Amino acid sequence: MKLRVLFLVGLGVLGASACQQGSAPAPAPHTQAIPANAAASAAEPKEAGAKLKFKDGDDRERFSLKPKDDGAKLVDGSDQEVARYKWKGGELKVSGPDDTVLAYVTGGPDAYQVKDAARSAVRYTLAREGAGWKLTDAQGAVLYTVAPDGGGASVKGASGAEAVHVKVRDGKLSLRDPSGKTVLATKQPVSPEAAACLGFDSLDLPLRMALLFRLQTPAGAASP
Repeated sequence: MKLRVLFLVGLGVLGASACQQGSAPAPAPHTQAIPANAAASAAEPKEAGAKLKFKDGDDRERFSLKPKDDGAKLVDGSDQEVARYKWKGGELKVSGPDDTVLAYVTGGPDAYQVKDAARSAVRYTLAREGAGWKLTDAQGAVLYTVAPDGGGASVKGASGAEAVHVKVRDGKLSLRDPSGKTVLATKQPVSPEAAACLGFDSLDLPLRMALLFRLQTPAGAASP
């Protein structure tokens, strides 16, 4: 009788232990926490490409073009905004930091017009001439010509004298005055004919950079 009781008690203990093991909660899956700053960074808008930075002959940053998804932004050496560029269909709108429209760059790929804020008048025309380019004013007078030269480009004024020479060497592009002094330079990829637009000194910097940006940007990259 005693052996039977002990046998039954043992069965009860084993059953209770088995129930406890069967009902134990499954271990929670391991999850790795995402740092808050990483999540915030992912939510920030991204620039559409590398910044195009220009320095002077003393290696001081003068200005930069920062591409955006809908255009670009021009900032000075202190990172203060100078101009905004925004695609409007096939046109490039040029605005000041306060969003005041300064001009529109229309046309392409062989002729571009810089129009006023109302698009009612053409201020400048940049058109292909042979292997180079020619910039004319509203009356058709030639202001500058750009011609390829030894892997770079030569920018000449209305008189025919060279105003700026664009030179490319060892991965660096520089704009040099007639004495050979470096005026501007960049190590970012930019075509010599586009960089030559910075030699159009009679135009304001926002317009010169607008023409550079338009020549540097393939026609298919303009978004509505």
